[in-house]
Amino acid sequence: MSRSPTIHSRKYSPSKSSTWLNCPLSTLLNDGSSQETNPQAEFGTQCHELGAALISQSLNLLDYDSEVKSVEDVIKELDMYSEEMQEIADGYADFVIQTIEFEKKRTDTEPLVVIEQHLDMDFDDDAGGTLDCGIISSLDGGTLTVIDLKTGRTPVYAFDSESGLFNSQLGIYALYFYKAYKDLYPVKKVRLVIYQPVINNTNDHEMPIEELLQFESNVLIPAVKRTKAENPEAHPGKYCRYCAGKAICAKRAEANKEIIQALKKPVTTMTDDDIEALLPHLDEVIQYAKDVMEFAIKKALNGHRWSKYKLVHTKGSRKITDEEGVIKACEQEGIDPYAPKKVAGITELTKRIGKSKVDGLIGAYINMQLGPLVLVPKSDPREEANIIEEGDK
Repeated sequence: MSRSPTIHSRKYSPSKSSTWLNCPLSTLLNDGSSQETNPQAEFGTQCHELGAALISQSLNLLDYDSEVKSVEDVIKELDMYSEEMQEIADGYADFVIQTIEFEKKRTDTEPLVVIEQHLDMDFDDDAGGTLDCGIISSLDGGTLTVIDLKTGRTPVYAFDSESGLFNSQLGIYALYFYKAYKDLYPVKKVRLVIYQPVINNTNDHEMPIEELLQFESNVLIPAVKRTKAENPEAHPGKYCRYCAGKAICAKRAEANKEIIQALKKPVTTMTDDDIEALLPHLDEVIQYAKDVMEFAIKKALNGHRWSKYKLVHTKGSRKITDEEGVIKACEQEGIDPYAPKKVAGITELTKRIGKSKVDGLIGAYINMQLGPLVLVPKSDPREEANIIEEGDK
């Protein structure tokens, strides 16, 4: 069992592989020098650190690896630590330990386990990434499992039924985990696992090792070669939102203009068929507009002056700066300055009580309200809403 320190994102990062496998130009825009973080990404990183510490503690790695930090020491370094983070990390650690124990019982042997293992990749000096958890068990010719913790709310799948392809990030991790240990541990089967607790999404995909090796020769290596061409091409798609050049890519701009221009028909109104033809493209058009606006605002904040646009403040709100002064002034006039006491919201109560305990304590007094209706493709795994028409009420 081993654990390696986290290495940050590279030009050919597995986590961004959906972009550079599809768009050769993206590697010139994502050179790794301008990696930006955000609160959600940082929260995810810290969840991984805490989860790795909990797993290491359960596996007793602290006893013989001086580089492994205790859970207490890791928590001290986490500036975003919270009850939610603890619950995510606890759930992830339990899931990994249960998987390891299952493999032990299934094979009656001690599997190879790696936690936060950095993997170098031989197709480029600037290629590499960190595998959350990898397991190789020896029964039936060997089964290699990679587990990836996701902390976002957008569903992630080990296999995309619409495209018929497995998750490229997990596939690349599995490939180079296999390469690192193939001389010691034979492998016949590969299992890719997504653990996404915040939306109760855990799923996996199994395949023979031959399929993974075919992915390397037929998809990975040719894609890398295309990125190294003298004039790499741009191929816009839904993966553009993960690219550093998402707001300035001319090909993406052209693709979105074509979508809008397709609407310019010599008719007064659009038909239902026209609307349905547009629906699959709306998310990308909206996302592109947001990306461009975000880029323009950020550039203006850094001193750039756009010729026809300016920064202004939106309508603000008044805020009390001296509560004691307000209390004194109101009481002198016989006015009660205090807000009526009310029960905290479910989100706040969940933080105070703990996600695992909230249902048992107050679940009987809570009703689940359905969220707003949204229109999604038929391939979406969620159950279709039951709409009662006005005439049936």
